[in-house]
Formats: sequence, C-alpha cells, structure tokens
Amino acid sequence: MTAETNIRTLVVDDSDFFAEMTADTLTQQHGIESVAANSAMEALERLDGGGFDCVVSDYEMPEMDGLELLEAIRETNPSIPFILLTGRGDEETASAAIAAGVADYLLKLEVVEDKQYGRLANRIENVVSQERTRKKFESLVSDSPDGIVHLTTDGTILSANPSMARRLGGDPATLVGQQLSDVMDSEAANQRLEAGKSAVKNGTATRSEDAVGGRHYHNQYIPVDSHRKADTFQLVSRDITERVERQRELERQNERLEEFASVVSHDLRNPLNVAQGAVDLLEEPADSEEAELVAKIDRSLDRMGCIIEDVLTLARQGQTVSDPQETELSTLASTAWTWIEAEQASMSVESSTELNADSGRVQDMLANLFRNAIEHNDGDVEIEVGLLGSDDGFYIADNGEGVEGDAEDVFEMGYSSTEDGTGFGLAIVEQVAEAHGWEVSLTESDSGGARFEVAGVELHN
Repeated sequence: MTAETNIRTLVVDDSDFFAEMTADTLTQQHGIESVAANSAMEALERLDGGGFDCVVSDYEMPEMDGLELLEAIRETNPSIPFILLTGRGDEETASAAIAAGVADYLLKLEVVEDKQYGRLANRIENVVSQERTRKKFESLVSDSPDGIVHLTTDGTILSANPSMARRLGGDPATLVGQQLSDVMDSEAANQRLEAGKSAVKNGTATRSEDAVGGRHYHNQYIPVDSHRKADTFQLVSRDITERVERQRELERQNERLEEFASVVSHDLRNPLNVAQGAVDLLEEPADSEEAELVAKIDRSLDRMGCIIEDVLTLARQGQTVSDPQETELSTLASTAWTWIEAEQASMSVESSTELNADSGRVQDMLANLFRNAIEHNDGDVEIEVGLLGSDDGFYIADNGEGVEGDAEDVFEMGYSSTEDGTGFGLAIVEQVAEAHGWEVSLTESDSGGARFEVAGVELHN
C-alpha cells in the first residue's frame, strides 16, 4: 500500500489468542498493519495515543461490551470507523449495532471458522476508504468560499460551513438546530426552502439566483440521499455580486455607445447630406479645372460618409456579446462574401464547424477582412477560410502581398496603408473579436499573403 492507502487497525477481543491471530493475519496476509488489545480499557488507552484508522471489536466482553466501547470511543473520536464482530446473529443485536453507528457488522464465527479474514480485510479497507473520502469532502466544504448549508425541508439547519456561517452572522456550531428564516431575510429564506423542497421531491438538483442584503447569489439545491436523513438537501450559495455588477456596467456602457452612435448618425449625417445635395445641384462645370474641384469635393464627401459609417460600426460592434447563438462558420463566410463586390477575387471555406457567436457581427468582421485582402491586392486575390490546428479558432488567409506595417499596429484605430482607407476596418475586426472574448492576430500565410487568426473560440466539432 502507498502512504495514501496505508491502514492501521486496532483489534479488540478479550481472547488473547483471537486478538493476536486476527491482528497477525491482517498484517501478514492482507497488508493491514494491526495491533491487538485484550480489553476495552486497553483499547481506549491505545486509541488515546492516536494513529489508528479503524477499530475491529468483539461484542461480548467483560466489564464493557463492544457497543459500550463504541460509545466510549465516540466521546473522544467521533468518526473512526468501528466494525463489530459478534457471535449473535439475531436481528435485535444487528439493529442495536446499526443504531449505535457501527460502520459494519460481521459474525465472528464466519471469520474464525470459515477463515474469512479476506472478507474482514475488505470490510476494513472499504470503511476506511469511505471515512477518508468523507473527511476530504468535509475539508473541501469547510475551506470553500461558497456558502454551504445542510437543511431539512422544514428549514432546520443541520450543518453549515464557515463561509455560510459568516454570511448568517454566526458560527457553524451555534447555527445547528436554528431555522433558516430566523438567521436571514425570511422572504429569501422561504424562496430557498421552496427550491430545496422541489429538488428533494424531484430527486434532481435545481438552481436559482437571488439578492440578499445587497449581495447577489447563485444557489444550487442538491438532494441528500441518506437513509438516516430523509427530506434534506444541501444548499450551495455562491456570491456573484461582482459578476452582476460587471454585467450591469457593461450594459450601461453599451447604452452609452448606442447613444453616441445615434448622435453621430444624426448630427454628422445631416450636414453631410446637405453638402452632398449642394454638390449634386451644381451646374455643369465650365472647364476641366472646375470639374476636378467638384470631383474632389464629391470624393471628400464620400470619404466622410465612409468614416461616419465605420465609426458607427465601431461603436456598435464593441458592445459585449450577451446572447451568442450556435451557427456554422461556412454559412457566416458565405453570407459575408455576398456583400463583397470583386469579380476577380474568390473565397473558399477549407474547413468548417459550428461556433457560438453573434452572427451579424461575425459576418461584419469577415466582410472587413475580405475587403482588406481585396483592397491590398488590386482585387485579384484568393481568400481561404479554415480552422486553426489548435481547434480553438479559425483563420482567414489570402495569397496576396501581405499587409504592410507591424502586425500589431494594423489593428490600431485610424491605421491605414492606403490613401482611401478610413483606418477603421481592422479596428472593427478586433472589436468584434474582443466582444466575443476572442483574440485576433496577424501573421503570414503559406503563400506569403496575410493570415488573420481568431483564437479562443468555442468550436463544436
């Protein structure tokens, strides 16, 4: 056995022969280190020294029988597994043993006469393993930052971990036996109890969220399956206040962005439309010089219109995606391609899968990347969409000349390597990625062109 599984057992019997034989057999043949004690008093003295994982005791002994020994042990060691060996096979003895809290119960004659020490060894290993698992679970519960409380369906607190005790203004020991509604807001307590009753009735865990004392909580109600504790459940309550506040702040930011977009749309488009209308009403230019001036004005107005559209898109695409839907990458790419006017360019989807995304925004992102490839390669370019080898995203690659400039600078707002560019296209791409919690980067494609990689995407292969 490893240090994790080493077991040390105390064998108690008033028969020196049986105690020694059992201890030796368990030690030598089954790898369970065992020590013999010839009386209940000797057993208690040895247990005071600690270091034992299990007690195996005879039932009928002078001065103190096995169940009385168990009762004495529980005063100082309430959880050590206790296996009772008895010569009585009647139901009364078995019931008394179970009621006293023995971990297991075996007939002594079956062990001695049938030489079933292997069966006894298995029982010891099982009860010790269960106790160690229980202690690990209790340690996790005790150390958990989540509030955890064990309740009956009538609201009586059976146990609570330190985190829950702090929330309820007490300590774990004093909370036991109190009503949940007496130690917290009664309305919230009753709502939690109703959810717990539903979980117990249906035999499945349920969840809810609520607010108590200005804090927000995510609650899970888990039915407890125990023959000794019927109609009970465990409430695990996680403080999600920071998450809720972040979500609300994001919503406020999104509202401000939308307001900004509306102001830009109204206050900038109106004078731009007036100027464009005035240009359209101009009479036929008198000469080529005048015609060139009108053309410059027209081009400038068109550029201003493009900048306004990109600013609006940038403001709206930066809003956090709150309700992504499952959609096919190939469908997104194909739809975005229909928005592109480029007879000499082509787009193919090398590999595809489903992903969770805001379809409209991802289509805008793809369309911007498609336009970027076309504008930097005079329209004659092959574009490929596929999945990253790491299975956590996708790429858009072309066979053109690549993107000029630093790979990080290209995503900065206002950056453009062409005179006609607004410098917002790739900034919009990055905004859409960040709104989904993704990361976008630029590298070189296999053919020497540009390759944009979008990572951190949850794919459904």
